[in-house]
Amino acid sequence: MLERRDYRAIPGVKAADVWAKVWDWWQRSGFALYHVGPNHFTGSSYYSKIGLTREIEVRLQEANEAVYIDVAFRARITEAGAVGGAAAAVLFLPLAVVGGAMLFVTTPPFGTPYPVAPPPAPPAGRACARCGGGLAPEWRVCPYCGQPTTGNVPPPTPSS
Repeated sequence: MLERRDYRAIPGVKAADVWAKVWDWWQRSGFALYHVGPNHFTGSSYYSKIGLTREIEVRLQEANEAVYIDVAFRARITEAGAVGGAAAAVLFLPLAVVGGAMLFVTTPPFGTPYPVAPPPAPPAGRACARCGGGLAPEWRVCPYCGQPTTGNVPPPTPSS
C-alpha cells in the first residue's frame, strides 16, 4: 500500500475560485468523486486489469487570506493484481533476459558513435585590445575599460 499526503498554501486565492478546477482535474484523472462537506470531497478509481485501487481525499480551507489544500492519496494492489503481476513476471522475465542479452551482443560497446561537429566560429567583429570585450563598429572607445579603439577599426564594408 502506498500512502502520500500533501499540504500546500496558495496565498491570495479563495476556495470558491479553485473548487471547480480541482474537482474537474480529479474527475478527469479517472476518479469517481462525491461531495463530503463544504470544500471537502473524496474519490476512488479501480483498474481491474492490474487490480489497482486508488483513493483520494481533498480538503480546501480558507485562512489568513490564503487557501490551504490538503490532499491524501492512497493506492494499493488487490490480491488479484498481485497474482496477475507474479504470473506476468514468470512469463515475461525470461523473454526480457533473452531480449536484453541479444541487444547487448548486437550493440557496439559504447552505443552508436555520432559525428563530432567542430565548434562554431567566433562571431566576426572587433574586440578591445586591452580587455577583449566585444565592440560595435561605430564605437570609438571601449565601454568596459575606456581604451580608445582607433587602432583596431575594421575596414569599411561596401554598401549597396
